Amino acid sequence: MSKKKMLTIIVLVLCMVLILPVISQAQQKQRPPEYNEYRKALQIKDLNARIKELERLISAYPNSQVKASFENAILDAKIGLCTDVDGILKLQGPRIESTKGFDLIFQYYYSSLDIIEHRNLTKFDKKKVTQAVTEYAQRGLKLATDPEFVKSLPEQQRPYIKRYGPLLYIAVAKAYLNEGSPKKALETLDNFQKKGGIKDKDFYYVFASTQEQMDKNEEAFINFFNAAVENYKDSVNKAKTLYMKLNGSLEGFNEKLEAKQRELPYHPEHFQAPQDWKGKAVLAELFTGSECPPCVGADLGFDGLIDAVDPKYVAVLEYHLPIPRPDPIMNHATKKRQDYYGVRSTPSTFFDGERKHSGGGIRSMSEMKYKQYSDEIKSRLSAVPAVKIEVNAVLEGDVIKVKYSADKLLDGADYNIALVQKEEVYHGSNGIVYHKMVVREIVTAEAAKTGHIDINPIETEKAQNFQFQEKHFKIDRTKLQVVFFIQDKNTKEVYNATVSDVAFK
Repeated sequence: MSKKKMLTIIVLVLCMVLILPVISQAQQKQRPPEYNEYRKALQIKDLNARIKELERLISAYPNSQVKASFENAILDAKIGLCTDVDGILKLQGPRIESTKGFDLIFQYYYSSLDIIEHRNLTKFDKKKVTQAVTEYAQRGLKLATDPEFVKSLPEQQRPYIKRYGPLLYIAVAKAYLNEGSPKKALETLDNFQKKGGIKDKDFYYVFASTQEQMDKNEEAFINFFNAAVENYKDSVNKAKTLYMKLNGSLEGFNEKLEAKQRELPYHPEHFQAPQDWKGKAVLAELFTGSECPPCVGADLGFDGLIDAVDPKYVAVLEYHLPIPRPDPIMNHATKKRQDYYGVRSTPSTFFDGERKHSGGGIRSMSEMKYKQYSDEIKSRLSAVPAVKIEVNAVLEGDVIKVKYSADKLLDGADYNIALVQKEEVYHGSNGIVYHKMVVREIVTAEAAKTGHIDINPIETEKAQNFQFQEKHFKIDRTKLQVVFFIQDKNTKEVYNATVSDVAFK
């Protein structure tokens, strides 16, 4: 199974359950030692050599808790060696027969990908490819519309049948494109939309490829461009080629793409604060990562809060963590906050110190996440704050001087100052480019009235033992804010929060 396909499957499953965590590095360390050998085996490009190494692992660790992973990887490698569709179908049969419940629908989808994204696809009989993929799709869609089957599923899984069943249409459309039948692919994509399928980067790419085969260059450009927003496959180059063909030059393309990447995929509903607001601001914290695919929905949901909600009602903090892979935006402050809450998965969200609405999803789910977050904030704003606070900050050279005040002293509370960069530009593998409200430092005191944050040590810090092509320790001094909040040491309840831009002296 290719890395790209493995990532696709992971994203689909994560998005299906929304709250299923991405495994953290700490959790990975708890895995048995043979797991690292297994990961190395997957990197072996020669499939016969990979099979041999995986078989060695099974022999060496007969009682391993990840033995099923070894066996599945061997099957995937054998499928990769197939030279015709019939060979793939024969290998896939036992796996499909042993799969039950909701996973069976996904298994039909994965099995379709085994065929339509096979490394020997160009050697396969195109009609057989379409026939096999179509048959898998028909079986999966039949299950998705079978009332008895749906009734047999756990209640929490049922809503996702309509959301993810239509993915099978995407696989069929790819098969028709491979066959050179764009009109049939277009009809299939139309069915995908009629059945409520989620329009994501994969949909836009296949839709654009279909239109390109039909010489509908303007429409193809729009959809390749939509996929390019998340840097999907070669969509940027495809969009550039069509832009050049349509406009005679690439002038304005980069600006157009940047504007689209900054644009939210939804319009946040107007945020109406309660009329009886008494000065309470909610602290909204997001643990995310630029390498975390299901963090996209949560990130863009929080971006909606930043755009639509006045900062006097909500203070936003976003922490980058190396989950599932190293993240160059992480720093010691984000690690400190991760340990404070015991966060082991991303995305995770906290409101006033309480973990709520964790889990994310793909780009098209961001509006749903925004509504969850917005409703959570509204539910807290009518409360009488335990303390009224103020803060202001001034940058003098490389030192930010912070002054804050509270109308009462609270025992057993931490007085926290977070330094936030309003935006950091980095194109992580999950497609997010503009990362908002990035936490750079957190200073915790008792009840002093002033605080200092020296920027230099933060910029020179080596947060991780990982060599990045891009360095993101440099702090943009023109885009800084401080968030001051008071939090109970034991219960972690946030009593109040406030935000201030950092002024220049």
